[in-house]
Amino acid sequence: MRFESKEWLAFAAAAALSLSMVPLCISAGTAQTATVNTSTTNPGVTADSGIDKLINNATSKVLKKLNGVVPDNLKERVQKELDKQLTGANRQRILESIEQKIPSNIKDKLPSEVLTKLGGVKMTKIEKVNYSSGLADLPHQMNVYLPPMQGSKFPLIIYVHGGGWQWRPDKIPSWIPSFVKAGYAVACVNYRLSSEGRFPAQMEDLNTALRFLKSNSAKINVDPDRIGVFGLSAGGHLAALMGTSWNSAAMDPGPADKTVSRKVKAVCDWYGPTDLYALGTKQYPGNTWDLSSPNAPLSLLLGGQASLKKAEADAASPITYVSPASAPILIMHGNKDEIIPVSQSQEFAAALKKAGVDVTYIELNGIRHGFQDRKSLETVRNFFDKQLKGASSS
Repeated sequence: MRFESKEWLAFAAAAALSLSMVPLCISAGTAQTATVNTSTTNPGVTADSGIDKLINNATSKVLKKLNGVVPDNLKERVQKELDKQLTGANRQRILESIEQKIPSNIKDKLPSEVLTKLGGVKMTKIEKVNYSSGLADLPHQMNVYLPPMQGSKFPLIIYVHGGGWQWRPDKIPSWIPSFVKAGYAVACVNYRLSSEGRFPAQMEDLNTALRFLKSNSAKINVDPDRIGVFGLSAGGHLAALMGTSWNSAAMDPGPADKTVSRKVKAVCDWYGPTDLYALGTKQYPGNTWDLSSPNAPLSLLLGGQASLKKAEADAASPITYVSPASAPILIMHGNKDEIIPVSQSQEFAAALKKAGVDVTYIELNGIRHGFQDRKSLETVRNFFDKQLKGASSS
């Protein structure tokens, strides 16, 4: 794919600005000296900004006592200060938010040696990148998060968000800093929602984003041959489709440069639908999500009810494209899922296994839709470690 010069200038400028904001590390024995800006970063978000203000005020008070020297146990000191200040019915709930919020609030304000001990990470952030030539709208943007740009090329995880093909998140997933700290680049890619384009518009966008990242991998220090895809729910459906249909011309719509391969190294699918015709026509005990009405999310994606759009539903189903060439895949699904029936993943995993694909299927007992717990995320990272770090580039 040819990269437009104007787009690249904006891309490079964002990267340079991100790098320029990384603070310098100044050694001072076991402590570090740093100037900490304690202003609230998101004053317009009322729920979070209240906790942000508490953390910033407590951090400022602790540092004032220490004359600006940042100790290795700053997080513990701030937690202790907050513990003294908080009262009332919401005290415990707020305290439970502190563990993750402290590193997140101050991660861009402290030297890396101290930050590591706080459980946070400094990231290079390249945000609002337009990945489709000539289109600068939100559906065709991505944010890229990387370890500081130095050393070898990083393996890349493309994150495909969920939301019933109808919504996109307004925050980055909380797991991204830990993956960046482990040496991964992560690209959070937007795509057209069902209100912005019916299927296969979503695949056209994701294919374009993938090719954009491969074509510009040297500029952002990622390895184009070590790219994985991770998706949840509707994003799991699209991620699985990327892994199974990469060699299908039918799933390569649009005018993109077809000389750049759509093949990825590995896919992680969390509770994504895989057989859309079955999803919209079968009766699933315990299901609470509208799957079959004209206004169901699935119907809006396909441009009509699945029962009346079998060809379209089959074309949009990852299970349709299963072959020995499908990418290695990790599938995780709770057996109490009330939104996407667990049988969707069971049957998909069985088809992959029959085709000889490297598939790992994990069914979580008693778990419903939407899980994002730490143990499951560790499983995902271990999977990508094996697939993207354990194997040499192809």
